[in-house]
Amino acid sequence: MIYLNGQQLNAIGGLSTKSQAVLAMISGGQKWLSMCITDTSITSINVESENQLLKLIQSGLTGDNYIRFNTFRADIDKILSLSDSDAAQLAAIRLSANDNEANLAVLLHQNDMLSYGDLAKSADLISQLVQKRPDLFQAISFSDMLTLADFTMQQSEVNPELQTQSAEFASATAATVSDFVNLSLFFQYAQQHLLGENLIPQTQNSEIQAMYTQLEAVVEPYLFTPSIDMTTAGGNMVQSVPDLARGSNFIGYITVSSAMFNLIQNISLNDQTGGGLTTAINNYLAAVKNLISFTPLAANRLSQDGATASLKFQSGQGIANVGVDRNGTVYLLPDTKIINLN
Repeated sequence: MIYLNGQQLNAIGGLSTKSQAVLAMISGGQKWLSMCITDTSITSINVESENQLLKLIQSGLTGDNYIRFNTFRADIDKILSLSDSDAAQLAAIRLSANDNEANLAVLLHQNDMLSYGDLAKSADLISQLVQKRPDLFQAISFSDMLTLADFTMQQSEVNPELQTQSAEFASATAATVSDFVNLSLFFQYAQQHLLGENLIPQTQNSEIQAMYTQLEAVVEPYLFTPSIDMTTAGGNMVQSVPDLARGSNFIGYITVSSAMFNLIQNISLNDQTGGGLTTAINNYLAAVKNLISFTPLAANRLSQDGATASLKFQSGQGIANVGVDRNGTVYLLPDTKIINLN
């Protein structure tokens, strides 16, 4: 027997239309739930919500959080975050002849999801990188595949020579795939926006390395990531993050590489060292804190692997993009940008 928030579920039709659509995507889900609703010999199941019930069914039947299609796969939390109409469309075509790139391209794009075809676009890059860093690229996770596929698509308009140079720079120190992406983009931003013209490669690389070293010397204190209690925040995460920002000195970064890439886009180095650079970073993070604290949420998206919610706060002052992971850790994402920082 199944109880939802204390009320007995007597039929699958007692679920919302969206929940029925998601249930149809779980292999064996409808059969299992029908049996449990009528079978009095098994232990009763008590859950607080339909989402909790669906995640329990997915995990119990498959031992896996991913709902798999011919065209893509996504964590069940991501599927649950979709609109009712998108969930209904996916339930209707899953594992059918219509489960293909052409039919799903618009839906996937609208929901920030990548197909298997999108993931395949990073194959050439991985084959090149694995030669120098097999520890990073020999057997990468699905989450890392998503990161690299997104990065590969960003690189379509970047000069191939710059791509090679930035990959060399990133490969030298990256500890993770996300580090590699952040450090590649750090190098590319510096080369495109901060260097003088007509520099030979040796001078260019030396200057970018000097910028990296300059930031590296002061960035450690900003690897402070406050957290929210996910059990109490629940669906109120949208309010919990601004509340957290108001109650913290600042919201920092989850890795050194993400800090470096974000700061180089927002802080004028100008040969500052020590206290001057620290003051500039403090002023920037104070502006970000104020933006998060007092600006309505512009967008809230869950990653395809279900690992991170991205909350975007946007005003004329800039954009603060805040990540929240499954543990409630809150941190700035590298595309946070403050305009006309004084």
